[in-house]
Amino acid sequence: MRYFRESMQNTMSICQYNVRPLTHPEIDAIEEYDDQVPFPAYFELEALLADTDDIAGAFRRRAEELTRWHDALTRLLTDPRLKNTSDDEEPYSPAVRRFLKGAAGDYHRHRHGFEYAVTVWALGLQAPTGYPPETRSLHLANRELRLWD
Repeated sequence: MRYFRESMQNTMSICQYNVRPLTHPEIDAIEEYDDQVPFPAYFELEALLADTDDIAGAFRRRAEELTRWHDALTRLLTDPRLKNTSDDEEPYSPAVRRFLKGAAGDYHRHRHGFEYAVTVWALGLQAPTGYPPETRSLHLANRELRLWD
């Protein structure tokens, strides 16, 4: 049996019974994708800005990395090794669909974290926790945004 490398353990942690496991060609395609995406499973603003005096440059580099990640994910979606070989109408097997959903979720979390960080920096706010203020509801009679209902 073939095991996934450590960098992919978070993505592959969801177990689904009674489905065909990933085939060797599918694993090869996924590992090639993993080689192109050197990000951790979550976005850390502090890690991005650590030991740099050029914040704008750090954001530009991260934007380039996110573009490469997007391209790698797009290539993976069209990789012929992931094509479903069973009689189903689905383009991917359940195991491949599960992996692709997790990989796309990781990409979107990173992109949203990056966009948040750029917004905070562009607005010149000192504390990343200061934007946006937390609100839970709208109270029209008092004309206020409320944190608690």
